[in-house]
Amino acid sequence: MLGMDRIYRIPQFGARVGRSAHPLRVMDRNGTFPARGTATGQRYHTEADARRSLGGGDVAPQGLTVVCCRMSGRGQRDDLKRPVSAMEAYGLGAGVAVDEWRSEIGGGLDFKRKVFLSLRERIGKREIAHLPVAHKDRPTRFGFDWFGHFATQHGGTITVVNQESLSPQEEMVEDWMAVVHAFSCRLYGLRAYRKLIRDAAHHG
Repeated sequence: MLGMDRIYRIPQFGARVGRSAHPLRVMDRNGTFPARGTATGQRYHTEADARRSLGGGDVAPQGLTVVCCRMSGRGQRDDLKRPVSAMEAYGLGAGVAVDEWRSEIGGGLDFKRKVFLSLRERIGKREIAHLPVAHKDRPTRFGFDWFGHFATQHGGTITVVNQESLSPQEEMVEDWMAVVHAFSCRLYGLRAYRKLIRDAAHHG
């Protein structure tokens, strides 16, 4: 499965490649043999790193694995820690080696969010090969099937972890209120437009 790779904490990795943990940590810090990091800073290596360390070669990378966590309102900024921790636990437990962690605050109906636009652009350039998400509504409230098809067409995969608890119900209410507001404004505009036409016809 795309994005799956055995994960080793640094002491375990040392046992795997026959080195002690201390020099591995030094090489991580100075960048000569960097480890990967979780969103909360836990360092680890993968089986691909082990093959490279042991001189067995490595598979050419096909694109990055990126995790993006979204919450709707700015009042939920502190709540971002919860989905980040949950996705971090998923990655470590499922053996998904994450290259990059992104998070953002914004509604699921806002398709101009900077992080979302960046993800879409990078998927289009085939820079991102795997995008694990907690729930279908995290990238977008609607249109997930289109987004998944777009990723597939560009050689990518979106894995839905289906953590329903990370899809707050209050966000659904906020998004529906935004839809109602948008249509109310449009209907008001149409009424005003019809009135202008009637007035013009009357005075004509």
